[in-house]
Amino acid sequence: MAQELTEIRKEVIQCRVNTWETKQKAKVDNKADKMKAINEEKRNASEIDLEALGKKIETKVEKLRHKELEKMKNKEAHSIKVIEDTKVKIEAKRTHGLQKVEKKAEKFRGSNSLPTKCFGVCVDE
Repeated sequence: MAQELTEIRKEVIQCRVNTWETKQKAKVDNKADKMKAINEEKRNASEIDLEALGKKIETKVEKLRHKELEKMKNKEAHSIKVIEDTKVKIEAKRTHGLQKVEKKAEKFRGSNSLPTKCFGVCVDE
């Protein structure tokens, strides 16, 4: 009977050890799963932060691009304005010069005389 009691005690101990082992394995598995979940959350949060940073940078680059394009268009408009102003000045000088020539020609016609310099075309007879 003593031998049967020792065998029953061994079985009880074995059963309790198996139960303890299963419980400890479950604890370890749960802890590992929890750590994995935390790690996954951190990774997802990091990805979201990086995406937000990327969009912020894209927005900044787009604003800078528009600003530089506006500067370029302003320079182009200024250049066109300067060219147009120069054209107007040249035309004004041309008109003024033509008016002077016409005035002198009228003076010569009125006085019935020749200009002193005719570039070899006018000949005094």
